[in-house]
Amino acid sequence: MRKEGVNSFKKPFSMNGTPHLQSNGNKILESYADQKPSLWFSKRSIIAVVIFVCYINIGIVLTNINIAIVEMTSSKQIVSGNSTFLRPAEFQWDPSVVGIVASLLSYGGLFALGGGFFVNKMGGAVSCAFVMMMCGILNLLHPASLYFDFRLFFFLRLLTGFFANCFYTSVAEIYSRWFPKKERPMLITFCVDGTNVGITIMYALYGFVADRLGWQMVFYATGITSLVTAMLCLIVVRNRPSQDKWISEEELAYISDDTHDVPQKRRSHPYRKIFLSPPVWALCFIDITLLWTGNITGGCLPLYAKDLTGESTDEIGYVSSITLLLTIFLYPVAGMLINHWKNHTNVDSTRMDKIIVSITFLSISIMFAACAIFSNFTATVILFLTIEGLKSFVTPVLEPNIVNLAPNDSSIVAGMTKICSSLGVIFSRTITGFMTINHSIQEWNNSYFLTSGISLIGAAIFVKYGSSEAQSWSLTSSIDEYERDERDYLIKDKNKK
Repeated sequence: MRKEGVNSFKKPFSMNGTPHLQSNGNKILESYADQKPSLWFSKRSIIAVVIFVCYINIGIVLTNINIAIVEMTSSKQIVSGNSTFLRPAEFQWDPSVVGIVASLLSYGGLFALGGGFFVNKMGGAVSCAFVMMMCGILNLLHPASLYFDFRLFFFLRLLTGFFANCFYTSVAEIYSRWFPKKERPMLITFCVDGTNVGITIMYALYGFVADRLGWQMVFYATGITSLVTAMLCLIVVRNRPSQDKWISEEELAYISDDTHDVPQKRRSHPYRKIFLSPPVWALCFIDITLLWTGNITGGCLPLYAKDLTGESTDEIGYVSSITLLLTIFLYPVAGMLINHWKNHTNVDSTRMDKIIVSITFLSISIMFAACAIFSNFTATVILFLTIEGLKSFVTPVLEPNIVNLAPNDSSIVAGMTKICSSLGVIFSRTITGFMTINHSIQEWNNSYFLTSGISLIGAAIFVKYGSSEAQSWSLTSSIDEYERDERDYLIKDKNKK
């Protein structure tokens, strides 16, 4: 347990990042800052595991409708004794309504910037628990809302999308306070991998739940797990390391030295500077590109298979399973590799990020063009799997980049990137739908060529304007506040003496 007293005050640092010596002559934090406490069984590793569990739950929240809606809108054969009868679908929705219901969470992501409000009012950890709790409550209300008013169900789904996407703004704040920059690629990628695990659990387990216990239990189970996860986050995670009484002085000093964890009062974010920052928009454009390609490789593959072969292909389910298992394995491997490269090479972080992004998206662009040239289902599946594997290596670059750019405004930048991610999905679905209206192979080839070009454009923008260095607009006000707070602290300490 960390001792209380003067050492519990956050480790100060000067404008150039070196620790100040306080007037009481306490040098212990300065000496600890030069040490690197082991990651195993440390408080920051426990935080990473809890956030990983939160991501698992968010993966379920974002995709449980895919399981529930099948049971809700499908007729079912019931065997009773020696007789068999067909039970009609509980909800007779046409395909357009089903598509709208399935995509409502994406539209909720357009308001993710509002998550910064929760972070400002509550802090990262508390706001994370709050949005998880809201996701749980809203999922518990889903079945009743369907029987009460269909429009209410639509509204609850949209609201669930809003809170689910606010989760990303909350964890960005937690990353900026708890994860040192030297460990962010590895720790953040491990956390994000929870989404893939959650989707796998959802498809493996919740399908059985829906079939045996009814579609209502899909939402009830999601609601309960969300509430339990919110409680876990509230108990274990603190807004700042300095507020955690179980963290050691060594780890507190190490984290504070590398995360800009300075004492600050609530302040308004420099919105104008954020919205005009080229590195932020470079990150937003590459996120649009990433989600656009993801929609093509995942969401559009069943439609392409049907148009190419003339019938639904049972292999699609196996392809989706292989993709999930592949990404579950590759995410932590990619995170550890890039973390090692950044800490053991002479290449600066920004240049390495640009090298990884440019090589990855150039390869993705070539592969989409190859899909259009070959027009072969088996070749397309192999290329799509390769694309998803390659994308695992940009996650350790792009996710930590949000925190690296804006250590004190990461929730706002995360909100912007989530809005752009949602737009990437919406634009991709809409434009691809218009381009393939006649379901011809040539139309699909044109959409693949378009995606190939978008991949090149997104990479070019990031290479030109991207950065992994903290921007001055995210540091100035916090350091100014720190200097004032430190001066007030030292005056009070002197008066006590």
